[in-house]
Amino acid sequence: MPATGASHAPPQIPGVQIPGNEAQALKGIVADHLQRDNVRFPGAQPVSFAREHIAELQRQEYFMCEKTDGLRLLLFLHFKELPSGAFEPVTFLIDRKNNYYEIQPPFRIPHYQHPNDPEPFLFGTILDGELVHDQYPNEPAPRLNYYVFDCLTVDGQNVTGKTLDKRLGRLHEWVIKPYEAMLTRTFGKAITPDDLKPFALKEKKTYMAYKLEDMFSNVLPSLRHGNDGLIFTCKATPYQFGTDRHILKWKPPHENTIDFKLRLGEFPLIDPQDGEGGLIPDYDAMPNPIELHVQHSSNNYQVFANLSLTPAEWEILKSLNQRLDGRIIECYRTEAGKWKYKAEADGSPRWRDDKKDANHISTVNSVLASIEAPVTEMDLLAKVEDIKREVYKLQGKLDQYRPPQDGEREAKKRKLSH
Repeated sequence: MPATGASHAPPQIPGVQIPGNEAQALKGIVADHLQRDNVRFPGAQPVSFAREHIAELQRQEYFMCEKTDGLRLLLFLHFKELPSGAFEPVTFLIDRKNNYYEIQPPFRIPHYQHPNDPEPFLFGTILDGELVHDQYPNEPAPRLNYYVFDCLTVDGQNVTGKTLDKRLGRLHEWVIKPYEAMLTRTFGKAITPDDLKPFALKEKKTYMAYKLEDMFSNVLPSLRHGNDGLIFTCKATPYQFGTDRHILKWKPPHENTIDFKLRLGEFPLIDPQDGEGGLIPDYDAMPNPIELHVQHSSNNYQVFANLSLTPAEWEILKSLNQRLDGRIIECYRTEAGKWKYKAEADGSPRWRDDKKDANHISTVNSVLASIEAPVTEMDLLAKVEDIKREVYKLQGKLDQYRPPQDGEREAKKRKLSH
């Protein structure tokens, strides 16, 4: 598994938030691009990987990629008309709260039909990806990179109805290739971090689902950023707005977390002894209880559990000098059944300010099922050959499938037992 001992805090969004009326107009433009009749956040959401999904990986072809521990955002390449009548690119990031942020400088990606002409640029394009901090050798500061793993529209064409392999092909040929060629043409091979402001676009690498051994042994340990699992996406299905049953989010057992809404209870009362009489709340002391709420419907939150805090952890929360009540906080369950917050490297909680709501009870129940009956790395690796054989069969290449020989099996067993 990758080195994820220290938590990697998601980066801040590098842009200026667009105010209400302007943002509403942009939401309408995005909805028009996607031929939708509502302006809600259109991003697809995965379901938690359960034991029955091992069989699903054998029924259909799935592409696999690492689950980046970053900030999920849509990237919208748009345009504006200047008073002179000329057109210029404008770029927005869209978070899961459906807030829009304009970023500077905008991305001027050459049009794929005119790759060597600096004037025509790509717009009408909505990409799906993750913004992360990557650590590079001999660089003191991390680089901000946006890893693209899907696309919804490209060059004004709605591609959500296409299958994943077709969408990824369009993404590569019409977006990534012209972008990378432009960087090489502009800066040569010695591209510096300053040349990639505000961040670089990177195509997230995908693998066939049966490449699990390579993923665990080679890919994850060599990542430049935090990772908290794997994502499996069905090759043959269209892009689904909202929850998509064909996007499976696998996390190792220790990474199975729930996003709760934090609610502070009553603070203990103290006598100020100032002669005015009456007791007052002691806002330095730990309140009781500290509740974790989950969403049951749009305006219906209910208590799920209490947050377990040590006095030292309460001191950390106080020292933040930030609003605590009502924020979304990421938590995990200990082996003793207590709920603790997921800590960043400095001991502070992993706040999910990028999310408007806590997890819905259906998501909570799904995560709980994963906690109670986890699918481990070993469980996945044990099914690699079954998945590979069935995928070869689906591809009509079963005659090319070669099962591991006895010597290879023994070598694998020894490798997996360490």
